[in-house]
Amino acid sequence: MILTVTLNASVDIRFTVKEFRRGGVFRSTDDKQSAGGKGLNVTRVLAQLGAPVLATGLLGGSNGDFIATELDARGIEHAFVRIAGNTRVCIAILEEGVQTEVLGRGPNVSGAELEGFFSQFRRLLPRAKIVTLSGGLPPGVPAGTYGRLIEAAKGHGVAVILDTSGAPLAAGIKAGPFAVKPNRSELETLVNRRLDGEADLARAMSEIAQSGVENVIVSLGAQGALALVQGRFYRVTVPRIKAVNPVGSGDATVAGLAWGIYQGLEVQSALALAAACGVSNAMELDTGCIDPAAVEKLITEVKVERMAGL
Repeated sequence: MILTVTLNASVDIRFTVKEFRRGGVFRSTDDKQSAGGKGLNVTRVLAQLGAPVLATGLLGGSNGDFIATELDARGIEHAFVRIAGNTRVCIAILEEGVQTEVLGRGPNVSGAELEGFFSQFRRLLPRAKIVTLSGGLPPGVPAGTYGRLIEAAKGHGVAVILDTSGAPLAAGIKAGPFAVKPNRSELETLVNRRLDGEADLARAMSEIAQSGVENVIVSLGAQGALALVQGRFYRVTVPRIKAVNPVGSGDATVAGLAWGIYQGLEVQSALALAAACGVSNAMELDTGCIDPAAVEKLITEVKVERMAGL
C-alpha cells in the first residue's frame, strides 16, 4: 500500500464569497469543512483513484477527532498518533476562483509525542511500498524529521516522495529520497537564486539530483512541469482549462505520481497520470479532489516529451 504522512494536519474551512475585500463583512454563499493538510489531500486523491492507501501522522483534540471521523466516513484506513494539542484550523476564502488562505501554525509537539510517531512509522513500514511525506512541520518538530523518516523507509526498501519546502526540504534531500516535487519558487529558495527558463531550471534540478535524489519533478502550474528521472529530462505539457480552484493541485500530482510508481508504469505514463491528477484537481471546487473519469480523459491530452540537449 501507499503510506501517507501528515504531521501538521488541519481542519480546513472554506468560505465562498462575492467581491471580497480587506476589512469587509461577508456572508458566505457556500461553505465547507473538511480534513486538510497536504498529506491528507494526497490521501483523498489516492482513495479516489482506487489506490490502497493508509494515512498516518499526528492528530489532537476535537479537531483531530473531526478528521478521524471524516476519514472513517470515506472508508480510508488511518493510524494517527494522538497528541495533547488541538490540531490546527486553516481558513480559505474563495472569490471568483481566487483563494485567500489563513493557515494555522499548528499545535506544539513534544519530544515524547514525536518519538511515539517514529515508533508508529516504523511499525507501519513493512506494509508500505511507497511513502509520501507532505507539508510543513508543526512547532516543536525539528527540520530534520523528514530526513529521519526517509532513512527509516530506505532501510526497509521503501521509496519516498518528499513534498515540502524550506529547511525541511533541504534537510530531507540530504537523506536521498526517491523523489522530490518542489515548485519553481521552492526550487529557487533551495538553490538560493532566481531561475529563468528551462535551462536554469534544469541546472538547478541537476544540482538536487547530485545530492542523491533519484527523481526531481518541478511543478510549473498551468505550464505543466519539468522532470528529471534517472538522469533524463522530460517536459510535461498540460491542456488549457478553466481553473475552478487550483489549490491542492500539487498534492494531487504527488498522489498520481505515487499511484503510477506503485503500479509500475513506465516513466512517461507515470508523469502523465501525475499531471492529469493535478489538472483534474484544478477543475474541482474542493481542494484535494479529482474526478477519476476526467483524469482518464486528461491523460490522453497531457504531452510528455524527452528533452534533448539537457
